[in-house]
Amino acid sequence: MASASNYSSAPVPEFLLTCFPNYQSWQHWLSLPLSLLLLLAMGANATLLVTIRLEASLHQPMYYLLSLLSLLDMVLCLTVIPKVLAIFWFDLRAVSFSACFLQMFIMNCFLAMESCTFMVMAYDRYVAICHPLRYPSIITDQFVAKASVFIVTRNALLTVPIPILSARLH
Repeated sequence: MASASNYSSAPVPEFLLTCFPNYQSWQHWLSLPLSLLLLLAMGANATLLVTIRLEASLHQPMYYLLSLLSLLDMVLCLTVIPKVLAIFWFDLRAVSFSACFLQMFIMNCFLAMESCTFMVMAYDRYVAICHPLRYPSIITDQFVAKASVFIVTRNALLTVPIPILSARLH
């Protein structure tokens, strides 16, 4: 039987993250391609969003879905990579308990949203190929808006219990 001293009921104030434990001397070098990839991803997604917003001919359901996918990609990039870079550059390895579970929620929720967005995009292309004459009446702006609201609501509601229940674990 394990002793009671092995189990602690004290709350954990923060976690210490170690990205690559055996490569501390390489971390500054690893940060260069990672920061370049972050800048590339943010720049490409921002360019895509601005182009779709400014070009009137791109105000169609397929491009709205592409915009949603681009926004989701930006959120996912901004969820993890800045913390990894902070660890690499400034050795800021501590993350608070609540920040850790917020990051868990965002990652789980937005990855599922991205997957659902791909599914709606696949349906959009299916209708465009198999029913081209009926496409404008099936895939409308209202359809995209309803699908987007459904994707966000569904994934937020399904993901909320994960960090809440995980936070209750000792």
